[in-house]
Amino acid sequence: MPYLRIIVGAFLILCLSSVIASPALAIGPGTGGSKIRVSDERIGPYVLLVATSPLPVTVGQMSVWVRVTDGSTGQVRPDAVVMIEATPPNGGAAITSQGSHKNAGNNFDFVAHLEVKNTGQWNVRVTVKDELGEAEVSFIETVTQGVSLNVVVGLAVPFIVLAIILGVYLWRRSAAGPSDAAA
Repeated sequence: MPYLRIIVGAFLILCLSSVIASPALAIGPGTGGSKIRVSDERIGPYVLLVATSPLPVTVGQMSVWVRVTDGSTGQVRPDAVVMIEATPPNGGAAITSQGSHKNAGNNFDFVAHLEVKNTGQWNVRVTVKDELGEAEVSFIETVTQGVSLNVVVGLAVPFIVLAIILGVYLWRRSAAGPSDAAA
């Protein structure tokens, strides 16, 4: 019987910790995975690798990650100028940001953070320029509303209540002792 209490207690702690940790893990740029939009494709004089994050992109901050390589030599082009432009659904003012090594955390990738405020199909355009020339690639990024903390808590509450009821039942049953249980 003491093992049952330990198992139930561990289950309750696991349930509570997973509910509490989920929103904290999904905060910040670049978290939640990424999706490759352009996979080492030759575009103009370059070979480009472009990815977006988080996955899925939700209203808030979208990060666009770009690696620029010389199409002839295969050498990374760290001095290129990378501009990212995202146009909201149904038109409107585009959001523009320059990719930087600072945002990427290394000296060969470029990352730009864009503040997206609307859901829908955003048109994202990546432009690369340096002495080799200019290249441009576009793709559609779907921005969703995402899951709010209220939804997560709302889905978790029934399970938490059920776990508490089960815990109280098992505690009362074990407190009653073997003589009361037999009667």
